[in-house]
Amino acid sequence: MKLDFDVVIVGAGFAGMTAAIYLKRANVNVVMIENNAPGGQANKTNIIENYPGFESIDGPTLAYNLFMQTQKLKVPYKYGNVIDIEDKNDYKIIKTDKEEIKCKCVIIATGRKSKELGLENETSLTGRGVSWCAICDGPLYKNKTVAVVGGGNSSLEESIYLSEMCSKVILIHRRDEFRAESILVDKVLQNPKIEIKHNNVITALNEFEDKLDSVDIKNTIDGSKEDVKVSALFIFIGNYPVVDMLKNTKVKTMDGYILIDRNMRTNVKGIYACGDVISKEVYQMSTAAGEGTIAALSAIKDLK
Repeated sequence: MKLDFDVVIVGAGFAGMTAAIYLKRANVNVVMIENNAPGGQANKTNIIENYPGFESIDGPTLAYNLFMQTQKLKVPYKYGNVIDIEDKNDYKIIKTDKEEIKCKCVIIATGRKSKELGLENETSLTGRGVSWCAICDGPLYKNKTVAVVGGGNSSLEESIYLSEMCSKVILIHRRDEFRAESILVDKVLQNPKIEIKHNNVITALNEFEDKLDSVDIKNTIDGSKEDVKVSALFIFIGNYPVVDMLKNTKVKTMDGYILIDRNMRTNVKGIYACGDVISKEVYQMSTAAGEGTIAALSAIKDLK
């Protein structure tokens, strides 16, 4: 059977694009498929200060640099949504919403998506005050009061970023302590434009004239309630892995995350995984790049 590619990489974040670079340099016929902008979570990150080689760089620029590196190597890039993967043992069929692609191996690098609060009108207010991307939508709320919900690195990083353009940032966290890095916590505590509301959860989103007008919060300690007037709410409460396309395969997962060995091989021959979609302890751009390298080298070895 004639195959379209040796390797199909599903996802063009840091793991997927790094894998593509190593595969192309090894003269492997590879293609990347992505249903969003190349770069993954980096595109939603304002400032990155812990990626090797860059004291400080904004996420979109770093993502663009990596993508251009793949394009200088002439790695084919397809825009599309992979809806299914069919395992034929010796080859795989990658089914997108536009076409079917036959390949020898597939690398899953689909990453994670942001979790929602699950409130009644959250979906209807998306793009009208509710957002998961401060760098995308923050400039729309210059000199206005906004809220951020979450307690990890992302929520604190984006609160700091939003404070540079918004008149006030209200940071809402359900616990009494942040789980973010201490350097970020210190920056937030010292920022006069950030107000912290510990031990609070959001119970409702209120709209006026088809836009977010305020959020209702409830204190988890004493049960007190408050209506907080804000022009926007930025949600950073965690993520979940994107693995829908594996539903008809025998790839093993745990809590939704793909299980791999130390060489990024799954339990199914010819299927590899890397980046934030795999089960691991550390979710960072630097580790994703390393995992993409390992997945590519494993595929190269197996193809030979």
